[in-house]
Amino acid sequence: MRITNNTISSNFLGSLNRSLEKSLKIQTQLADGKALHAPSDDPIKAVRSLRYSTSMELNNQYTQNAEDALSWMNTTDDDMQDLSSIMISIKEQVVQASNGTNPQSAIQAIGDSVDNLINQMINIGNSQLGGRYIFAGQNDKTTPFIRDGDTITYNGDNQKISMPIHPGISTPSQDSVNLTGEDVFGPNLKILNDLIDIKNHLKSGSTEDQEWLSETGLALIEEDHSSMLQSHTELGARMSMYEMAKNMLDGSNTIIAEDQANNDYIDVAKGIIDYKNAENVYKMALQIGASIMPMSLADFLR
Repeated sequence: MRITNNTISSNFLGSLNRSLEKSLKIQTQLADGKALHAPSDDPIKAVRSLRYSTSMELNNQYTQNAEDALSWMNTTDDDMQDLSSIMISIKEQVVQASNGTNPQSAIQAIGDSVDNLINQMINIGNSQLGGRYIFAGQNDKTTPFIRDGDTITYNGDNQKISMPIHPGISTPSQDSVNLTGEDVFGPNLKILNDLIDIKNHLKSGSTEDQEWLSETGLALIEEDHSSMLQSHTELGARMSMYEMAKNMLDGSNTIIAEDQANNDYIDVAKGIIDYKNAENVYKMALQIGASIMPMSLADFLR
């Protein structure tokens, strides 16, 4: 088989270009540290990199959800503690009013104090975070609690707000971050209505009212406070779950970032060695080429 000068030249130039391309590729990788600049650089690594990026994006969304949820629940937790403190204060005042040693005027003054505490509870019920009413359910752009005399109206709903922190279907018992008006104050605002009733008996201040307060009134406060504490406890359990989930997500993000860095970026020391080797190969190819390339007419005319 006859090998022409053109064949020798073509093969040599092809080999030389491949050596140059390899050298330039390594040089580009060293410039920014990235091993991948196009899927063709390493198809397997490219697919793996895409998988890492997708996982990181999803994890970042779950992490943001966890942070938003904890912010919401921490605000709710503070409000529930304040409501619990008010319930304790009301109980103490009712005990004082029903001990049979107070004049009617003193009992009525306690009624005024309880009335003010009810207003404080309503104000807490209307607390906001980022322009959203935290106890209004999903109807969180509308003021949930309105008082008109002894009538208190709830304008929110009893829907849960979910902030998923894992793939799959959200379940309100696990993924909900809010307490609704019913969760806090009972069905049909039972707790607030009980306190209105207690306030009215205090304002009347008669012997019969004092007896009612010492028997029925105090029992209602105990029952209502227990119901409120139950909701608070359930909130605390969900807070703990979200805190653990956030810690796991943070750890997962760290691992994914490390794996992606190992996949997407080069080992600089190895890259320098590879570049030197590729450069030496290119130089040697030039030297060899100079000796094996067919002589031109100019060579014969020297």
